[in-house]
Amino acid sequence: MANKSRPKQVKAPYRKYVAGEGFSKVMLSKKSYKEQKKENSNYSNDKCDDSGENEIKYHIIKDASGKTYYMYDTSNGNDHLEKTPEIHTDTVCKDDYDGKENTLMIRQNPSKMKLPWEVQSLILQYADEIDIDYLVVCKTWYMMCLPLLYAKPELNSKNFNNFITSIIVDRKKIFGQYIKELDLSTILQSGRNSYVSKLLRRCSSSLEKFTAPQTSFGYAPLISLKSCHQLRYLDLGLVSETVKLKELFAAIKNFKYLTHLAFPRSSVDCEGFREFVWPQNLLYLKLSGGITNEFVIDTMWPSTIKILEYSFCPKINENAIYTMLSQIGDNLTHLYFHYPMPALRDNSLDFIFRYCTHLVTVQLMVDYTSKWAFSDEMLIPIFDFKRPLRTIFLESSGTLGMASKIHPDDFTIALLEHRLPSLKYIRLSPRLGWDMDSEDVSDLVNALEEQDGSLYVGKP
Repeated sequence: MANKSRPKQVKAPYRKYVAGEGFSKVMLSKKSYKEQKKENSNYSNDKCDDSGENEIKYHIIKDASGKTYYMYDTSNGNDHLEKTPEIHTDTVCKDDYDGKENTLMIRQNPSKMKLPWEVQSLILQYADEIDIDYLVVCKTWYMMCLPLLYAKPELNSKNFNNFITSIIVDRKKIFGQYIKELDLSTILQSGRNSYVSKLLRRCSSSLEKFTAPQTSFGYAPLISLKSCHQLRYLDLGLVSETVKLKELFAAIKNFKYLTHLAFPRSSVDCEGFREFVWPQNLLYLKLSGGITNEFVIDTMWPSTIKILEYSFCPKINENAIYTMLSQIGDNLTHLYFHYPMPALRDNSLDFIFRYCTHLVTVQLMVDYTSKWAFSDEMLIPIFDFKRPLRTIFLESSGTLGMASKIHPDDFTIALLEHRLPSLKYIRLSPRLGWDMDSEDVSDLVNALEEQDGSLYVGKP
């Protein structure tokens, strides 16, 4: 036999937590309703009944979505729960709802300003960091923050396996379509060719920037690379495995958005280079590896290249360099040379300014440059044109005798004779060996300050 004295059990409504919002619980009565009706001059509802002296109290519980209300009648010991959908008014009244009397309905105020989801999405895009807690605010925030969280994943050897599981193993998840920048430069021995290949396939629809790992980039990843048609930045400079340039160009020939390309440092096979099709919007090119003089001399280089970089090219000599610069030298704004380039002589880079008159930034190795590079014979005045060179990086390998090849006075005289009228910054390698307390360096600093420039010494 049931225990009648036992209190009745009331099932609590489903309560969904939303950060910063939670639930609203309101105690209402007919008396409070009358007051609200008098205050609201715009209210007109013939169905509302304000008669009666008895005070009936209700708990009105609204869930976080704002679409469901639970009315809990506490008068006369009644424990009845009523569920009603959202109603759009700005008042509270007693009304017949679904054939049930004595039901109080709370309605949201439409005049209350709400920030649109589109505006919230734009604000999140400017956030410095997307915290993982943002995903649990609500479903809409989850959908807005998820692409931002996966747009640029920060990977290392510790979290790479979990990342592979999320992107590759679980095929029901589509996180790969949110990835725009994929940097695998920190992955050393954790990756495999199959992993990198599958990652590229999962991210192919949206990937714009890709930095290849040192290992695990062979033939299979190159095949998967073909499907990344939105790619703008491709850096293969760390790849230690042999990459055939013919296969590389077959993979990128349809990349119409590609602007940055860095050759792998182990590219030793240049077979078929005359048939290569260069990306039509290429702006930055980094040459490295075992590319030959024949490749550099006979290639028709794109005229769109603005930034050119030579890094560890042991087979290239000065003839190949100047043949290439004769094609695209006038278009270059940035030119960089890195050590070592053993095929060059100690003055091979002296003619750089004769071929590249529009340079804004240049990096020279003292090992392959002499003081004559800044003489009046090389820095020839250009009629109706002011040489735009602003920054010079002077690097050195630290070999004995490098400090005497270029003297501070060589720069000072060039500045005083207005050969470098736009020069603002000179950055020296600490291995160059100049005495920074000498009068010659002080004269150079004074000459730069007259042009609102300065002299810097890099970290050792």
